[in-house]
Amino acid sequence: MKVICLGDSFTRGFGVKKHENWISNINIDNMTFVNKGINGDTTSGMLSRLQRDVIDKSPGYVLISGGINDFITGSGVEIPKNNYMAMVHHAYHNMICPIIGIEPGFSPDNVRSDWAAFADFNEVMKKQTELRTWLHGFSKTFGIPCIDFFEELERVKALYKDTDFYVDGIHMTKEGHKYIADFTAHAVEALLHF
Repeated sequence: MKVICLGDSFTRGFGVKKHENWISNINIDNMTFVNKGINGDTTSGMLSRLQRDVIDKSPGYVLISGGINDFITGSGVEIPKNNYMAMVHHAYHNMICPIIGIEPGFSPDNVRSDWAAFADFNEVMKKQTELRTWLHGFSKTFGIPCIDFFEELERVKALYKDTDFYVDGIHMTKEGHKYIADFTAHAVEALLHF
């Protein structure tokens, strides 16, 4: 069974080597995970390439995770909501099971200075929280499997307080990717009853 992971730099693995990325390290028998993350992509970009990167490949599942770049570029929460809605329903229409992936949080006070000058990351975090709440409700309403990477990373950070899981305040270290890979494997197995 093939799972295409559609997303941004969280999915792509910005700041780590390809073999250290969480998608490269998910290990579930008889499942293949394909990385279709693009650094800096927004949910609008993801929607625009959904046909090429997902539907044309006929996977069994698509894991959709994005939204933070929408907020970094000044978007309100309505645009990613609309795009998630469209991507999920296009997937269903094409007999592909969507899985929503809620992106992990970040450390606003530790964001690279050039990026911090570009956007208000405290505001980005507020919008991410609002989108996260909406995605949980959307998932529940439409019976869509949902993986909350945000909640998992917060849990791991609380357990390992002396470990820095970010390379630049936003993107995860290889250790962070390892935890996300293990969590994803367990979550997918539980959601899809493997």
